[in-house]
Amino acid sequence: MTRSTQSRGIVLALLLSASFCLPVFAESVPRTINEIVVLALKHNAELAALDKEAEAKHSLAIQAGRRSNPILEFQGSTGSLSGSPDEQAVSLGVNQEFSLNDKLQLRREVVEREAEVAQRQRENAARLLKDEITTLALEYSLTAKRQELAAEVVKLSRDLVAIAGERFTAGDIPELDLNITKVELARAENRVLEIERERIPLRIKIASLCGLKESEVMVSEPQAPAKFSHGREALVTQALSSRPDLLALVCERDRAATETRLAAAEALPNLTAGLFVQWQRSATELGGMSSVGNDTQLGVRLSMPIPLFNRNSGGKAVAQARQDAAGSHHLALERTIVAEVESAYAGLSASEKILALFEQGIILQLAENLKVTQEAYRLGEVGILSVIDEQKKFFEVNDGYLSAQQSRRLAVTKLETAVASELTGGGK
Repeated sequence: MTRSTQSRGIVLALLLSASFCLPVFAESVPRTINEIVVLALKHNAELAALDKEAEAKHSLAIQAGRRSNPILEFQGSTGSLSGSPDEQAVSLGVNQEFSLNDKLQLRREVVEREAEVAQRQRENAARLLKDEITTLALEYSLTAKRQELAAEVVKLSRDLVAIAGERFTAGDIPELDLNITKVELARAENRVLEIERERIPLRIKIASLCGLKESEVMVSEPQAPAKFSHGREALVTQALSSRPDLLALVCERDRAATETRLAAAEALPNLTAGLFVQWQRSATELGGMSSVGNDTQLGVRLSMPIPLFNRNSGGKAVAQARQDAAGSHHLALERTIVAEVESAYAGLSASEKILALFEQGIILQLAENLKVTQEAYRLGEVGILSVIDEQKKFFEVNDGYLSAQQSRRLAVTKLETAVASELTGGGK
């Protein structure tokens, strides 16, 4: 065997091994809801834009605290054009504006508060996005469980068709009973297709938010939310201290208060101070005799506008109005947050009560009733309609149980969104 033949054999073996390994690597891995939330927060363009805006405002805050640049002045004059060529003057000066009443510091504080507002708004956008993607993931997980339930009903319907077929062959039942079982099987199979149709837009939306391909979206079954003993008053207090939208209004109120102080400080104009040096050459004629003198002068120049017509009264009024508006917005949002938390808490309590009704033996008894009814039909003790009714009840009650579990998970999610905190350890 030649060396080239050996090389081709090795390459072929590697390609074959890669072809067997590729399906394994390409297989989608189920992700928890927390992992999906992390992906969504990472790939969200709006959050990235808000981060950049906050960075820009922090840079503006640094710039706002800088002093203005000094002004260099140069001035020269000559008497050549007026018949006095010996007279000349040259001056060089540097002027610097000085802000009084801590205006530079106040301007910097105003922009710093704006940067904090932008950062809080980014955190609030992340809070709302987390609520959106968690809700979508929970709905997608619910469709998976409903599809499993529908597939189980399809299996039950197929078993029923087989039993009916045996009894029809034996002459125990009319053909109508067999046709009824086939119709129920078709309805059960159609239900599976309808649920799959519901999953498609959810999968596309999740993939879009997380930066994934649609085929890569797989959500693992969420764990049952842990019980927590937080009281309603404690949750309201926690929400008022941690909600980023409320904290943004706190920063906005502080910024308005700083603007009010700045407007008052702006009533006093800034002082401009300068140093200058002047060289002057002059000629003096007396009695037909002339003399030329050179003088050098060093001086200080101070200037300030007189606050006679403008004392920034308009700016003060605007700043005060903004401060009052910020306080009103803050109060209104506080009331909204309290209502949101109380509503979410009430919804969670109601969903837990409904879920408890299902879990108190109803599900287990329902499965047992279906099994007994199927066996009774096999023995000819009940009619086909009794079995079909029991199967319908089996699906409807189990579907209601899945909906109750979903309602409880969604209620926990809404409460965590209202409080802006993880209440169950984040185990989703």
